[in-house]
Amino acid sequence: MRRVVLALVIIAILAAIMPAIRYYRYLISHVSTDDAYVDGTVALVSSRLAGTVSAVYVEDNWQVKEGDILVTLDPRTFQVRVDQARAQLARARQTVDELFAQLAAARAGLNLAESQLKQAQLDFNRETELHRANVVSQQTYDQTVTAYRIAKANVALAQHQVSQAEAALGGDTEDHARYDRPIVEQAAAALEAARLDLSHTHITAPMAGIVTHKTVHVGHRVQPGEPLMAVVPTQRLYVTANFKETQLTDVRVGQEAEIQADIYPGYVYKGHVDSISMGTGSAFSLLPPENATGNWVKVVQRVPVKVVLNQPPPADKPLRIGLSVEVSVDVSDTRGPLLTSTLQKHFFRGGRPSIPPERLQIPPLPEILPGWPDIEPPLGPVQSNDVIRQLRQGEQHAQQP
Repeated sequence: MRRVVLALVIIAILAAIMPAIRYYRYLISHVSTDDAYVDGTVALVSSRLAGTVSAVYVEDNWQVKEGDILVTLDPRTFQVRVDQARAQLARARQTVDELFAQLAAARAGLNLAESQLKQAQLDFNRETELHRANVVSQQTYDQTVTAYRIAKANVALAQHQVSQAEAALGGDTEDHARYDRPIVEQAAAALEAARLDLSHTHITAPMAGIVTHKTVHVGHRVQPGEPLMAVVPTQRLYVTANFKETQLTDVRVGQEAEIQADIYPGYVYKGHVDSISMGTGSAFSLLPPENATGNWVKVVQRVPVKVVLNQPPPADKPLRIGLSVEVSVDVSDTRGPLLTSTLQKHFFRGGRPSIPPERLQIPPLPEILPGWPDIEPPLGPVQSNDVIRQLRQGEQHAQQP
């Protein structure tokens, strides 16, 4: 009997060796935490104008697309402003027409004054010769001199009026750019601003997602910047995992991660480490710790780590902001960077964004192997993933004998 029991014990020990070895290898190559939550970009929808809500087109938990109308403000006041601005623009063009007419009249007056000056100069020359010959009286000569001086003054006055009319037109008197004037441009800008305000009476969804936390109703008087609702994107959620500082020794950007949500027991989401925060959670809290007071107790700090899903969640297992999850990171490959982000590497080149990260629908695959050539700015997230796959396939073929 003892031999049977001993044999069973030995068999049990031998059967447990391999699982124990695999579990030990998993423990030394992975770090995990249950202090993790689903996070994401939440777009707060607010009004740019002060107005009265005339219609609300959505309710809580409704799905919307980018550009869908959510709320409409009463447009009548803003339509009146558009009509006023349009009238001001027409008045500005009419003013320009009047200025051109005044310029034409001033130039005609100058021609008339110059003609009168020529005649007065002829009369003055003739009367001067006759006066020297004592043919005309002194009175007639004086009248001729006065008429000549008046003609010269009229020419100077007409020239001043022409200069004044040209200055009113901004110095450019060419008719090919008749309404290219500051007064018209100012009125046109006012009309465009009024039209822009009118368009802002239709409040649209900034991105595709789910409406939540709706607080606006018909008849409400809203102010600029007042939150009306929030739109949560369903395809750009990520996980914020708060690891202990002692666990981050071998954590690198690009390492693969497994995520299990409490809401879906047994299902594993695949992701990767996108970036590691530059500070602990307590350092950015409302009341950060003050360790120089004397009463100091060492506490293990936690550092937020951003984990991005490799693929959007399946339709039957969607994630929601705030859900509790457990994250496990494979730290066996420590060649990745510490101070960078996979999103930034894909969507920023030369300090300028090639694609807005918040427009990202499918997260890019991480570049785990260092030394890969830089990828040109992609045309879209799908093309980016295709390029990475092609590079990986090329390296695999190159390594084959």
